[in-house]
Amino acid sequence: MAYMTGLIESLAAVEDRVLVAAFSALALIFCTCTFRAVSRLYFHPLSKFPGPALAAMSGYYLAYYDIVKHGGMVEQLEKLHKEYGPVVRFGPDKLHFNELSAYEAIYRDIRFPKDGRFYDPFITTTASFGHTDIQAAKKRGNLIRPFFSRRSILQFENVIQETVDRLIVSLATKQTAKNGIANIYHALLSTTMEVVTSYCYGRSFRALEHPQYSLPVLLALKTSNFVIFVAQHFPFLQPLIFGLPAWVENLLPEEATAMKRLVEVLDEQVAGIVSDPGRVVAEHRTIFHHMLNFEGKEGKGRLGHGEFRDEGVLLLAAGTDTTANTCTVATFHILSNPAIEGRLRAELREAWPDAGEGISLETLEKLPYLTAVIYEGLRLSHGIVSPLPRIVTEPTMISGFMVPENTAVSMAQPFVHLNPDIFPDPHRFDPERWLQEGSKELQNYIVAFSKGQRMCIGINLAWAEAYLIMGNLFRKIDMDLVDTTKEDIEWRALMTPVYKGIVQVQIKNIEGVPETAA
Repeated sequence: MAYMTGLIESLAAVEDRVLVAAFSALALIFCTCTFRAVSRLYFHPLSKFPGPALAAMSGYYLAYYDIVKHGGMVEQLEKLHKEYGPVVRFGPDKLHFNELSAYEAIYRDIRFPKDGRFYDPFITTTASFGHTDIQAAKKRGNLIRPFFSRRSILQFENVIQETVDRLIVSLATKQTAKNGIANIYHALLSTTMEVVTSYCYGRSFRALEHPQYSLPVLLALKTSNFVIFVAQHFPFLQPLIFGLPAWVENLLPEEATAMKRLVEVLDEQVAGIVSDPGRVVAEHRTIFHHMLNFEGKEGKGRLGHGEFRDEGVLLLAAGTDTTANTCTVATFHILSNPAIEGRLRAELREAWPDAGEGISLETLEKLPYLTAVIYEGLRLSHGIVSPLPRIVTEPTMISGFMVPENTAVSMAQPFVHLNPDIFPDPHRFDPERWLQEGSKELQNYIVAFSKGQRMCIGINLAWAEAYLIMGNLFRKIDMDLVDTTKEDIEWRALMTPVYKGIVQVQIKNIEGVPETAA
């Protein structure tokens, strides 16, 4: 009995010690969190800047709007600026601005590197987009930029046109179907994806021939940004998110693992290229040809396996979404306004009397109303919509505010494109604003490709695609919107816009279906 009594007392003592240890740990965590929150709120270098107390105390304020609200941070920032003014503290070390002078100061200043906490979770960690080292980014940009020069794009024009011809043919097949209805958003995504893969890899994924334009890789591109945002806020989940075992992947839908399979395909392709450069075979010069043959100022600038792969994935992701969004938004607004549609079609018919004949990119570029339509599409699709943070490396004056060093500063592009002082009635699709006297000045406020040294290197390709897609689409295809409202093109900010719905059209008539593509 004495033994049992002693055992019970020992167990009770152990239990007491465990409870004390657990309570002490919880108390320590609570005190640490409280101290950190109070310190950030009242004693941090950014404590003088206005913003919600929760945002100042914890990064989970931003995580809530990015993840729980599924890309709702830009919408919330708009509300915060109305409440607090031109600068808002929306994280412990994060400031967001909404005045035009701030955008220039943040993104043109070559001293401000990209914030690794935002960019590192992207799977393209060694690509030009994700470089946080300024000199490394400059070197990579100098390597890739010539491949996307105006001259290079003009040499590639026929391949873009062939892809657009396939779009027209695929829409013609929809017309002959029982209802003639097509998801024009996915059709345009498929088109831009095919242009990028043809230009960069010298191959086609046949996305335009896939039923309902729903190639798994394409769907994966549209969902991958949310996963990346989760990884941004919870870095410890990255190994799990990006390293699922095969047996788990086999249980998931095809689109959930399509992006990883694409990376694996590129891995295999790149492995062969690096070991045997002669393996790259295409009808035209590809990005891989360009990078393999590059001679840097300091000698041979050949990249490694991972760098090849990451640049390939980046170009696909960046080049597919943004241009398709521009064309989709423009298409919706054109079809919603008979006056705009009529004027655009009249201009195209005058410049292009026989739709069965070809038309050059340079001819389309000279059409003022088509150009105005594309500018409005760019303005209202924004390019990247999430704030892109830069790190202030020394105390700097931004838009009248002295910003301490090591602060992450940003200004989301919609705050420029929807500024009523620059674009009156900013939510209205109005091509006329680009045709008025002095409208050339407005071009300085289109930041869909960003500004400065880190601006999008694919700007020439994007413009060429937009001209050829929109020109061919509205010269050859007669269509109406179907079951689509303005609410469908409202968006949430997960890097690029995630639209609430889809844009569907009914194909009524087609003129000048390309015989070679058919």
